[in-house]
Amino acid sequence: MSRNHVSKVLIGTSVKNISTVDDLGPASVVAGTVIAYDFDTNGSIVAGTTNIGFAKGTAVLAEPILAGPIPKANITSAILNPYKAAVNKKVTLTVSAVPTVGKTAIVRVSYHDNLSIVPNQIKQTVIALTANATNAASTTTWAAAIAAEFNLQLGNNLFVLVTTSTNTVVFEGITLTTASAYNGIDRPETLNFEIGYPDEAEFGVYTQALTTALASGQGDANKIAWLEEQAMGRQGFADRRMWNNTKKYPSQVVAGETYATLVISGDIYLEGDMQGLRANPIGAVVCGDSATLATILTDLAVAGVVPETVAAG
Repeated sequence: MSRNHVSKVLIGTSVKNISTVDDLGPASVVAGTVIAYDFDTNGSIVAGTTNIGFAKGTAVLAEPILAGPIPKANITSAILNPYKAAVNKKVTLTVSAVPTVGKTAIVRVSYHDNLSIVPNQIKQTVIALTANATNAASTTTWAAAIAAEFNLQLGNNLFVLVTTSTNTVVFEGITLTTASAYNGIDRPETLNFEIGYPDEAEFGVYTQALTTALASGQGDANKIAWLEEQAMGRQGFADRRMWNNTKKYPSQVVAGETYATLVISGDIYLEGDMQGLRANPIGAVVCGDSATLATILTDLAVAGVVPETVAAG
C-alpha cells in the first residue's frame, strides 16, 4: 500500500530565507514564523532546489510543523490569494404608496448559498403585515412597521440587519461566523440574499435598489480558522472538538489578523508494496499574517516557482 501525502495548513509570519545570508532550516524556525526551505539540504532554496518544504516554528525550538517534500518538477498549481475584506450586501426598499387598510402585505428575505447540512438550500424570513390606520398613516410609518415586524424575528430566524430611513427599509447582510439555524456547520460566510415584496398597488408600492454589492472577501481570521480546522487531522488530531465544544488543538490563528494565502499542489511518486510507482498528492497551504507572504514568495522565485495571483471576487 502506497503512502498518501496531503497538504498541511501553516499559519504565521513569513520570514525570509536567503541563501548564504539566512540559511534557515526547520530546526531554527522560531515560534510563530513560517519559512520555505530546501527539503533535501535543510537550508535556503536555491535555483537548483529539487524538493521544496515549508516549516512553521512552534513553542519548542527544533520541533516545527513541516509540509513537504514537494517536488518542484511536479508542482501542478501554485495560487496566491491576497487578503480582501468582505463587504456586506445592502438593499433598500422604498415605500412610495401605502397599502389599503385591511390588506396584508407579505415581504420576504430569501437567503442564498448557505452551508447548511442540505447544500444550497434556500431559506427565507417571511413577514405578513396588515395595514391599519396607524401603521399605514404614511409611507414613513409603513416602512417602520415593516422593519419592526422583521426585527421580531431576531435570533435564529433573521440573518440580515433591518433598519429604516424615513420611507425606506434598509436590509444589510451579516457575516455568519458560527453554526446557526441558517448555517448548520461552523463555517464563516458572508451572506447573500434577495428581497421579495408585493407588486399590486393595493398592497403598497415599492422600489428596490442595490446600494452595496456583496463581496465575500478572503483571508480574514474567521475564514482562516475554519480552513485550519479542516486540516487538523493532518497534524494528528482525530477530533476537532472536545465534549464542551471547545477546540481540541492549539489554533495558529490570531483574532483580528488578516492573511494572504498560498496554496501549492503537486504530485510525489512513490512505490507501494507490490505496486509500481504512482502519483500521490502533496502540497501546502501557507497563510501569512499582516496580509503578506512577500518573503516566502521571494524565496520561491529563486527556484522558479512564481504563484498565480487570484483575487477574491
